[in-house]
Amino acid sequence: MFNANQSYTTDSDSNSVYEQLCKENGIPVQKFVNRSDERGGSTIGPISSTQVDIRSIDIGNPMLAMYSIRELAGVKDHDYVIQSFKAFYKL
Repeated sequence: MFNANQSYTTDSDSNSVYEQLCKENGIPVQKFVNRSDERGGSTIGPISSTQVDIRSIDIGNPMLAMYSIRELAGVKDHDYVIQSFKAFYKL
């Protein structure tokens, strides 16, 4: 997830690491960019990333949720995110 107002924890460095990991393991990645004129984000990520110097990234599985009437998930979406977690923890 990206936001011009930096309301997500993802930065170019952490995003490139995650995308490369997915690419090497044949896992598709979909990017979400929040509109800069709409308030969004404010996850705990930006708060904690100012306190703890570790790479972090906001990732999520799309689902029918209160946050967006347009988010839908399929069975493969869950499988893909699990594959990315497994690939990461093999490093």
